[in-house]
Amino acid sequence: EFMPTLNEGTLMYMPTTLPGISVTKAAELLQMQDRIIKSFPEVDSVYGKAGRAMTATDPAPTEMFETIINLKPKDQWRTGVTIDSLKAEMDKALQFPGVSNAWTMPIRARIDMLSTGIRTPVGVKVFGTDLAQMEQIARQIEAALKRVPGTSSAYAERVIGGYYLDIVPDREALGRYGLAVGDVQDVIATALGGETVTTTVEG
Repeated sequence: EFMPTLNEGTLMYMPTTLPGISVTKAAELLQMQDRIIKSFPEVDSVYGKAGRAMTATDPAPTEMFETIINLKPKDQWRTGVTIDSLKAEMDKALQFPGVSNAWTMPIRARIDMLSTGIRTPVGVKVFGTDLAQMEQIARQIEAALKRVPGTSSAYAERVIGGYYLDIVPDREALGRYGLAVGDVQDVIATALGGETVTTTVEG
């Protein structure tokens, strides 16, 4: 705990956004982030992913991103650039609405998450039985921590809620046009989530 941070030569960018983000939007956001990161001359390669298979031991929904940033050898960096200044530059370039940034390194992240379950250097855990009350308290803590000098970002995990759009067909209006509810729902489902047209076997 009192040892200096090991420079692994690789950064791990772990931003989080609000629940309810679609897979398409998550992929679009991930690609934008990767392009920005790759534009830095110190970066050799970037590999990002949004979410993963949901398991009881390690949940990672779509709104959780993990990006591995492989850095070039130090002698190929710009003069005067350090690992901390590079992270600060990247953090400033990766400011997206509704996205909270977190920076670490792959090995450090795994050690932190194994020991505390938190992927950032400092975290606060809230325990209780009422999810709504726990989230309310967590948001109050988030607001308080954001005002603390030296805090670059603070984010409370959203355990409930999300962004949802309820579409309720007006049956009377549909009847005037001779439309069935099922037909309208099919059109809406196709517009929002797409539809499989056909399947081909190649190779």
